[in-house]
Amino acid sequence: MDEAVMALLETFMEIERELGRKVFEDVVERARIAVAAEVMVEAERRAIRNRRTMVTQSHAPGVVIAFPGNPGHA
Repeated sequence: MDEAVMALLETFMEIERELGRKVFEDVVERARIAVAAEVMVEAERRAIRNRRTMVTQSHAPGVVIAFPGNPGHA
């Protein structure tokens, strides 16, 4: 991880040096948004996976699971 972070910092430094402060700030902001989006996608994947595991583990014979959108049918 340290090498990847250092490579990213070097890229940012080169962008600032070659293209200026404004471009650098815009790139950093877009990178932060991209990182946040990727983190959210991974968190959603894990939440779905964990939910499926919990439902599978808690499901016992004779248990009825009510699904949303099917009112009155438990």
